[in-house]
Amino acid sequence: MSGDSGAGGGHGNDPAKLIEQGGLQIFREPEPEPEPAPEPQREPEAEIEPDIPEPDIETELPPLEEPPPASILPQEELGARFDSDSPTATMPPLMVPSPVPSGSATAIAAPRARGVRIVAVSGAKGGVGKTILASNLALYLATIGRRVVLADTDVEGANVHTVLGLTRPDAERIAASRAEMEALASERDSGDGANGHGHAHGHGHGNEIGHGRGHGRGRGEEPLRLIDTNVPGLRLLDAAVDTPALGAARRLRRARLLGRMRELDTDYVVVDLGSGTESTLLDFYLAADLSVYVTSPEPTALENTYRFLRGLFARAVLKAAPDRAVRHSVAERLRRLGGAPAPLDLVRWLETEEDSLAILARATMETLEPRVILNQTRLRADLELGDSMRSALRRRHGLTIDYLGHVDYDDTVWSCVRMRRPLLVESPGTKASKSIEKIARRILAIDTGKGRARALLTVPPDSHHDLLEVDRGATDEEIRRAYKRAKEVYATDALCCHGLFDSPEIDALRRRLDEAYDVLLDPARRRPYELSIFPAEPVDAEDAPPDESDSEPRPPAPDITPETEFTGALLRVIRESKGIELKDISIRTKIGIPYLRAIEDDEYGALPPLVYVRGFVAEYAKFLKLDAAQVSRTYVRRYRRYLEDRGKS
Repeated sequence: MSGDSGAGGGHGNDPAKLIEQGGLQIFREPEPEPEPAPEPQREPEAEIEPDIPEPDIETELPPLEEPPPASILPQEELGARFDSDSPTATMPPLMVPSPVPSGSATAIAAPRARGVRIVAVSGAKGGVGKTILASNLALYLATIGRRVVLADTDVEGANVHTVLGLTRPDAERIAASRAEMEALASERDSGDGANGHGHAHGHGHGNEIGHGRGHGRGRGEEPLRLIDTNVPGLRLLDAAVDTPALGAARRLRRARLLGRMRELDTDYVVVDLGSGTESTLLDFYLAADLSVYVTSPEPTALENTYRFLRGLFARAVLKAAPDRAVRHSVAERLRRLGGAPAPLDLVRWLETEEDSLAILARATMETLEPRVILNQTRLRADLELGDSMRSALRRRHGLTIDYLGHVDYDDTVWSCVRMRRPLLVESPGTKASKSIEKIARRILAIDTGKGRARALLTVPPDSHHDLLEVDRGATDEEIRRAYKRAKEVYATDALCCHGLFDSPEIDALRRRLDEAYDVLLDPARRRPYELSIFPAEPVDAEDAPPDESDSEPRPPAPDITPETEFTGALLRVIRESKGIELKDISIRTKIGIPYLRAIEDDEYGALPPLVYVRGFVAEYAKFLKLDAAQVSRTYVRRYRRYLEDRGKS
C-alpha cells in the first residue's frame, strides 16, 4: 500500500489515499472487490460462544532477557518528560506523528516471530485500582525497553488516558473527518470520486490501524486508533468500546478486539478490561496470554471477586467443551445449578449423578488458576489475606489462585491521579510503586517460563492433612501452627470467607478442624489413620534390602566440619556409609521416598514448598545423627537461591 501525505493534487493511480481533514489523517482504502456472500446465521446458543480467537498455546516462545529490578530510564530524564517546567513537557491530547509511509509497520503490522503478548487486567469493582495497575504496568514494560500498547476496553467508562495525562481525540474533528470520508464514499459509489479528493491541510493526531490481515474489522466499526505518548515505546489504544466515536455506526465490540490487537506491531498489549462478569469480558480474560485480577481487602470487593471466579469457571468449562452438543449439555447443567455455581459443587453433583461431563468439569477446575493481586492493603492482617483467600477458595470452590502479591495503600497514588501523572514517574520510590514493580517482574517471570510452579498435592483430598494443609511427615509443632492458622482463616468473622461460606458451613468446617487436630497429635490415632488413607509406597529395586552375599563394601564416611555445606549428594554418601536405606528413613520420619530421593538428587523442582523442605531435611539429618540445624540451614540456603532465581520467593 502506498500513500502521499503532501499537500496539493490528487493521488493518481495509488491503491490507497491519505486524506487529512480537520487535523486527522485517515487512509482511504482502494476500490473494494465485490463482497462475498454472507455466512449463514448461526443458531443462538444462549450466549455460549462469542466469536473470538483462541490463544496459540502451542507456539514456542523464546525467553526474554531478565528485566532489571527498577525503571531503566534515569529518573531525571523520565521525570523531565512530565515536568511542567520543561519546554517539552506539555502532554498534548494526541502526539502529532510523522506522516505514515506506505507499507510502514504502523499502517500494517508485520507478523513477529514471538507474537504480541496480551496482558488482560480486570478488577472487582470501580475504584479497586485496576486502571492504576494496568497503566503503570504498561509504563514499567515501556521503561525496560519493551514496545507497549495500553488499551482501554472498559465499557463502563474508559479513562486510562486520564491516568496518563492524556485527553481523548477531539470529537468534533473526528466527526468532521468521518463525515468527509462518508461523503467521499458516496461520491465514489456514484462514480464522482475517481479523480481523488483529500488534500492534506494539517498534521494527523493518531495512527489508525485497520488494514491488518486475518481479523478484518466489521462494517461500521471504528478503526483502531493508536495515540503516541511522551513515554518512549508506549502508545495508547482508544478502543471506543464505552461510547461510539461521533460518526460511527456503533460501539466497537470487545469480542472482536483480541484478534485485531494481535496484528499490532508491538511486544505487549496491556488491556484494561474493566469490571463485571459479562461474557465478552470473561472470554477475553480467558483468551489473553496473561490475565490478572485486582481486588481489595473489603467485603464488597471480595464478594465480587468470588462471583467473578464462579463466572470465569462457567465460561471456561463451556469453552472446553469439544462441540456444540456438549456445550449445550454443559449450559443446561449450569442453569440447573443457578448459572454460575461453585465449581466444586458442580463437580460433586456431576460425579454423584455419574454424569460423563464430570471429567470435563473436574479437569477445568483443576487447571484453571486465576492470578490475583490485592490492592490498597493497610493492616497487617491484609498482608495475609491473599494466602487466606487461596486456602478458602480451594476449600469451598476447588479453585487454586496464583496470588501475585499486594500493593500497599499510599496517599501518593491518589495525589498522582488528581494531578493526572503516572505513579511510577511521579513517585517511583514509594511503597506502592515498588510493589507494582515487584508484581510486574513476577508477571514477566511467568511470561518467560520462570514463574512459580504450582505446588503438587501430596495428601489425599479432604483428609485431615489436606484440611490443615500439612504433609504426612509434619511434626507436632507444624501441626499446631497449621491448626492455629486454619482457625483464623475459617473464623466466623473472617474477611476471606465473606461470600464463600454461610454460618452452618463455617461451623461444620471448624468442627472438622478440631477433629483433624486431635487425630494428628495423638500417635495412637494418627498412625492407623495415615495407614488407611495413604497408599503403600512401592519398593523399588534400589530400596530393597541388600543381598549380603553380593553386597558391595560401604563407601567411607566423609569428613564433617562446622563449615560443611550439605548438598543432596553429600547426604547420600553419608547415608550409604552408614548402610541405611531410604525405606528406613521413610518409615521412621513418614517422609515419602520420592521426596527423600529428590532431596538427595537436588531436584528442587520436585520438592514441596520451602516450609516443608526445611522440616524434611531436619528430620533426615536427625535420622543420620547429624547436626539438624546446620544441615537444614545450608541445604535450605541453596534451595532458596533456586527459588529466587525463578521468581518463586
